Amino acid sequence: MKRVLNYLLAISIIITIMVPITGIIVHKLASTLFLLLVLIHVFLYRKRLDYKYILIITLTILSFVLGILGLIMVEHPIILILHRTVSIVLIILLAIHIYKFNRRLAVA
Repeated sequence: MKRVLNYLLAISIIITIMVPITGIIVHKLASTLFLLLVLIHVFLYRKRLDYKYILIITLTILSFVLGILGLIMVEHPIILILHRTVSIVLIILLAIHIYKFNRRLAVA
C-alpha cells in the first residue's frame, strides 16, 4: 500500500512539474491529486513528524493556494511569482526528502 502511494506521489509530482508540456488544466488536476496524496502520506507516516516535515506540508499547501489565487487574481502577477518561487523551493526540499529516505533504506 505504501509503495503504491509513493509511486503515485512520484507520478503526480512529475506531471505537476511538466506544466509547459501538459498545460494548466492537467497541472491543476495533478497538483490537486498530489496534495491529496501528500495528506494521505503524512497520515500514514505521522509518527515521525518534526519541523522539516511540517515545513514541507506547509509549503505544499501554500503553493497550492497561491496557484489557485494566481488563477483568480490575474491582475496581480506577484502571486504567480510567489507560486513559482515556493514551488521551486518545495521541489528542492522534496528531492532532499526523497534522497534522505532512500539513503536510510539503503543503510538499513
